[in-house]
Amino acid sequence: MKKVMLAVLATPLVLASCGTALGGSDGSEKILSVSTSHTTAGAPVLCNAVNGADSGTQLVIGLAAGGTIQSVKVNLKDAAGQVVASTDVAGNYLLKGTKDGEYLLPVTRKSTGSLTVNSAVAPVTAVTVSGSPVATLKADIVINRSRSSVNLASTVALPVYATCTL
Repeated sequence: MKKVMLAVLATPLVLASCGTALGGSDGSEKILSVSTSHTTAGAPVLCNAVNGADSGTQLVIGLAAGGTIQSVKVNLKDAAGQVVASTDVAGNYLLKGTKDGEYLLPVTRKSTGSLTVNSAVAPVTAVTVSGSPVATLKADIVINRSRSSVNLASTVALPVYATCTL
């Protein structure tokens, strides 16, 4: 009888360890990281212009989510919480991360406010900035599935500089 009770008590522990910690509507979806293709002193920054040209700065959003993702909406918000740039990304454009249920979402931001979806992650380049940031932006996302959507807010405030130099 003691062996049966031990088996019954241990079963939930075994089942809990078999699944993945990602996905579902249980709140396990999350933003894992927000990085950029431009850095200064190792910190990510957004540049309105690099060496005088508005070539854009790539943002790479790392996220964890399970199940079938139909699309992801990316919103860049200013310090007041206003959306200043937005784009919808089809689920098949998400890049696989290093683990199951992890994805990378690379988008390029231009100073005009446009966001372009990228098919690859750009290399990180160190830049020099001068003066103070002209703004700060946060990347928030909405993960859309056939029957649900999940809003995720980033805690990373990215400084935006008017001019950066290589």
